[in-house]
Amino acid sequence: MKFVRYSAAGHATHGILDGDTVLEISGPPTGRYTETGATASLSSVQLLAPIVPGDVYAMAVNFHSHTGGAPTPTQPEPFLKPSSSVVGPGSMVVLPANAGKVDEEGEMVVVIGRRMRNVSADDALSYVLGYTIGHDISAREWQSGDRSWWRAKGSDTFSPIGPFIETDYDPHGKNIVVTVNGEEVQNCNTEEMIFNTQECLSFISKTNTLEPGDIVFTGTSGVTSRLRAGDSLVTSIDGLGELHNSIA
Repeated sequence: MKFVRYSAAGHATHGILDGDTVLEISGPPTGRYTETGATASLSSVQLLAPIVPGDVYAMAVNFHSHTGGAPTPTQPEPFLKPSSSVVGPGSMVVLPANAGKVDEEGEMVVVIGRRMRNVSADDALSYVLGYTIGHDISAREWQSGDRSWWRAKGSDTFSPIGPFIETDYDPHGKNIVVTVNGEEVQNCNTEEMIFNTQECLSFISKTNTLEPGDIVFTGTSGVTSRLRAGDSLVTSIDGLGELHNSIA
């Protein structure tokens, strides 16, 4: 099932994507909902971030190719991004005037479906609602110069997600391809993760309760590329479609 959140006639609501038709539902997919009977064509609505998360986690240095020669982490390394940084597909990523070098990072994102606390890796995926695509936008000079990553990773618009949440999905062995202005800048597979999805979720849950609707960015690969105003950023992941954002 593909869940979306969308705006129609200025009203934001949730729905199920069925081909090119959106079936409206009465509430978010993390709770009890019913189909309202209202429908709309996909072309007639504006897709928004498919979920409004409470907490946003992201995994640092979770691909071998992204270590830059540093020692491989011995445990998952999550960090928090503010939920205010979340925007949807088609939204502008706005580069702060004094941010310096800002890079793209294309990632698979996990959406939590039910409260998760102190869960083993073996059971972790049973707590997942589904998966979507994310852009972890990163201001590198702030990232290296500040004592924390609050603005380097969490400025407004720095966490686009979408276009939908796919519930019937195996996160293993999926190709991730990122392009900037049509030129491929990242190409990897989720099998290259240092810590797989269930290990990351379990590690977080040992100390922090994950609530329904929380999201986890699972990490990026290789050497990322600088973004400039006017750029077009697209990440595609097998089975999750494409996430498009423009840079301003």
